[in-house]
Amino acid sequence: MKMIMSLGMCLTLTAWLTEIHEFAQQNVVIMLLGNKADATHERIVKREEGEKLAKEFGVPFMETSAKSGLNVELAFTAVAKELKHREMKEPNEPKFQLQEYVNKEMKGVGCCRS
Repeated sequence: MKMIMSLGMCLTLTAWLTEIHEFAQQNVVIMLLGNKADATHERIVKREEGEKLAKEFGVPFMETSAKSGLNVELAFTAVAKELKHREMKEPNEPKFQLQEYVNKEMKGVGCCRS
């Protein structure tokens, strides 16, 4: 899936997210990743549009690049931390804030996380 994509793909993505919300188990972790963040000259969909779509569906968002490795490890780590937190969470413990974790980690290393 790539976020630097055609607007038609955005409609398909909306349909996929709708189906996930309707048919997946309640404990599924969903994170919207905009891939090919390194291909800025080919960008059709703005980062802000990806963030807006993620907010509409209540899922975290981040851009990645499989080519450069930008944020790939962070994406997997964030999902793993979410799953671990769900498994280990005490009843009164606050929910893990996946988007806050991603934002904090991305700010901590600047633009060059790999």
